[in-house]
Formats: sequence, C-alpha cells, structure tokens
Amino acid sequence: MYYLKKFKKKIIDYMFDHPTQRDVLDNIYCLLITCLSSFIFAFGFKAFIQPNYGAIANISEEAFNVVEGLNIKTLASCGASGLSQVVLSIIKICGGTYLTNNTLLDVTYWCLYLGINVPLFIFAFFKVGKRFALYSLINVALASVFGIVLPNSDPNDFINLVTYSLGQDIVSRVLFGGLCTGMASALAYHIESTAGGTDIIAYYISERKSVQIGKWSALFNLIIVSTFSILSTIPINSVFAQHEMGQVAVPTALVIFLFTLFYMVLVTVVVDTINIQNKKVELQIMTSNYNLSNVVLANIPHGCTILDAKGGYTGKSMFVIYMSVRKSEAKKVVKICRKADPHVFINVMPMEQVYGSFYRKPIK
Repeated sequence: MYYLKKFKKKIIDYMFDHPTQRDVLDNIYCLLITCLSSFIFAFGFKAFIQPNYGAIANISEEAFNVVEGLNIKTLASCGASGLSQVVLSIIKICGGTYLTNNTLLDVTYWCLYLGINVPLFIFAFFKVGKRFALYSLINVALASVFGIVLPNSDPNDFINLVTYSLGQDIVSRVLFGGLCTGMASALAYHIESTAGGTDIIAYYISERKSVQIGKWSALFNLIIVSTFSILSTIPINSVFAQHEMGQVAVPTALVIFLFTLFYMVLVTVVVDTINIQNKKVELQIMTSNYNLSNVVLANIPHGCTILDAKGGYTGKSMFVIYMSVRKSEAKKVVKICRKADPHVFINVMPMEQVYGSFYRKPIK
C-alpha cells in the first residue's frame, strides 16, 4: 500500500509539472467514458425500450408465444430519444410505410435522434461550455452509430438473446432499461458532459440553481412521454399493425405511460446516486488548532465560519469550523484536517440545498 501511494504521488507530481500530457490523458479518459456511455444507452434502448420482437419470435416456439402475449412492444423513452419516438409515430400516422423495415426504422430513428440534439448542442456551446458541448455531441453521435450498427435483425443476435432472456416481462424491461439509461447519463455527468437531449437543459438549470439534475430531467420528460402515449392510440396504416407497430388501445397506452413514469423515476434515482456533482454536505470540524482553518482554506475553494467553543467534558477552549462543500470534496477535507490535527473531531451531514455564494468550478 505504501508503494502504491508513493507511485500515485509521483504520477500526480508529474502531471502537475506537465500540463500538456495531463490534458492529453484527460481527453483520452473522457473519450473512453463517452464511448462507454453512448454504447450503454444504445444497447439499453435496442434491448429493452424498443426491441425487435419480430426477430425474437423466431428464437423458439416459447419466444413466439411470449411475443404474441405481449401488448406493449415499445416503451416510451425520455429526452431526445423520446422526442424521436414521437416524430417517428407522426411519420407512421402520416403513412411512412417504409418504417416496417427494421433497418430503415433504426436508421430513421437514430438520425432523428442526432438531428433533434443539434439545436441543443448549439445552446450548450454558447450557454454552458465549449468542451461540454463537444463531448455531448460526440456522445450522441456515437450512440447514433451504435444504434445503427448493433445488429438485432437476426434471432441469434446478442441483443435479441438478451431481450429474450431478460426482457420477457415488462417490469424487467423497465428495470434494465432504466438502469442502462441512468448509467449512460451518470457516466456523462461524471466527466462534466451529458448524453444529450433534455439532459443539456437540465444540466444548465442545475448548475445555475445548484440543485440535483434528476428532477429537472423528469419534468421535461413527462411532457414527451404524455405525447407519445397519446399518439400511440391514433389509428395508423394496417401495414404497421402486421408488423406489430400499429395502434394500441387506450388502456394499453395508459399502461405504457405508467410504466414509463416508473422508468423515469428509476433513471432519476440511478443518475442522482452515481452523479454526486451537486450533492453537498456540511462539515462541523472541532479542533483546538485555530490555524487548521487556514490549512483547509488553502486547499479547498470554499469559505468557512469559525466559532469559539468549550469542550463539555474537558472544559478546554476549542474552535468549531463550519464548512459547506461538495460531497466529492468531503474526503479531501477530512484527510487534510486529520493530517494537520490528529485529535480533530468531524461531523459530516448531508444538505438539502445551499442559498448564497457557493463556489462552482466553471464548466469548460
């Protein structure tokens, strides 16, 4: 463990002295996370949100019976992907019969998904940050590529086998789909980027108001899901019905809406659990070393409040330092305090919200 810490310190010192190499490695890391995020989203969408049940039915007689017994072939998605589903539904209503071909359906959907995100990238470029917008664009572009190239036309394709194994039940589809979407968004947030769509707007609002991102995404997505559920009840060309893409009854549309709400809640929980960017904690640091506050302020970009106090048991004079920091910064503060004062006593408490001046690192 000692040698590992020593090696880690050498790397940190090297990167500090070589900013160009640090930036290169940082961008490589961000690209890898972006690729992983986009792949998880595309895979989750094709496997659990909008599976190709026409191919899955050919896996076995049992699979055929499962597909025949399902009333919900497609769940409503959220954000730009959900809006793409809405546009796709409108095209079908207007007679776009070419969408009965699964390959053309995939290409059309993912092109719509990329196109709908373009105005949001422009907004992010000017209102949030250039690096933020660039990696969001890369994320969506890669997701579109993965969505088109990941095969799901053959019954033996990996995606179809996963859907057959894990997605036969609507609840499991919601769980696994929500987990994939939530992980994709959270990974993007981890590198101060997004998976596109309404996440960009939610991120912008979240940074301005310094609150959790999940609830803002849920608010935007509710409108999209409601629209998709309503459109799914409108009668369309009978050709689509033969390909399991036709009109659904109003009760079924209501079930789609309710299960999608469940999906949205799950995505929100996953995002807010993994992404701790805007989670904050309050630190109560009790010490007899007055200079401890100067040590902390030299390493953390936040202020503090110092109160005179007296120990109830010892009766000795001491100081209580109050600080509000990001959850990701708390461990660093604790480590600094314990190194400067081995006898320090620290309380760490979660916070609901912070009002007033709170330092936020500018988004690049």
